[in-house]
Amino acid sequence: MKDRDIYKLVDFYNCGSGLLPVNQKAHEIIEQSDKGEVISFLEVTQRDLKFHRCYMSLIAFIYGYMPEKFKKQVPKEKFYIWLKHLKGQYEVVFEFQDGTKLVEYDSISFGRMSQKAFENYVRDQLPWIYSNVIGAFFDGQIYDNIIDTIEEEFKIFLAKL
Repeated sequence: MKDRDIYKLVDFYNCGSGLLPVNQKAHEIIEQSDKGEVISFLEVTQRDLKFHRCYMSLIAFIYGYMPEKFKKQVPKEKFYIWLKHLKGQYEVVFEFQDGTKLVEYDSISFGRMSQKAFENYVRDQLPWIYSNVIGAFFDGQIYDNIIDTIEEEFKIFLAKL
């Protein structure tokens, strides 16, 4: 879920035998629906939002260390996709005759993760980012300092969950 999708959330209150609309979006849905009509919703948990925000904040923090030359080529809002592409976290869904590939990027199902699974997922991602991304631009003490700072920041992000 992207941050802009939060404004699309439809909130209802469970009153035991039914749901009562809480926000404007929910009221609009009720007004546009006929009595007895079945309305389907996609469940999004609070955990999903927290993990998503934590992960994206960490990725944005890492992006801040990227050199200006890189930032001119890869905008901040595309860095996450760039990482997925570089790591090969996608499926080729179609290959054109000229060799161009249409890909679908793997999705991270934050809502299905426990806190521990989320931490493990990020801990599995970070070493790869360190060696293949940070290590491509920095080395020595600068590299070590960046890694230490990212690790400390990750602890801060986790503490907010």
